[in-house]
Amino acid sequence: MDLPWTRAKLGLWLTASVLIGMTGSAHAMRCDNGLTADGDSPEQVLSKCGTPASRVIELPQKRGGHVVEGAVTVERWVYGPRSGARYHLRFVAGKLVDEAVEIVP
Repeated sequence: MDLPWTRAKLGLWLTASVLIGMTGSAHAMRCDNGLTADGDSPEQVLSKCGTPASRVIELPQKRGGHVVEGAVTVERWVYGPRSGARYHLRFVAGKLVDEAVEIVP
């Protein structure tokens, strides 16, 4: 019975599982007052990170003076550059749904 080899395989499998679990699509932005998280409201991000360098608000589409059913407000915020990176945040219907990091020279 080759017990050391079995332990080595188990160790590799556990290490790979942890690394795969850490590579999600979400990025948390570290701010002075905490980390951003999916589902944060704009107010929560403002309290954690302060005012963004850029803030664009796309209002819901209207037809005939009425908001189209299912249409929501989308906000796009940019922070930075901070520590060589620019952070792009997207809020849909008042919740943080996407964060992207752009490396800047």
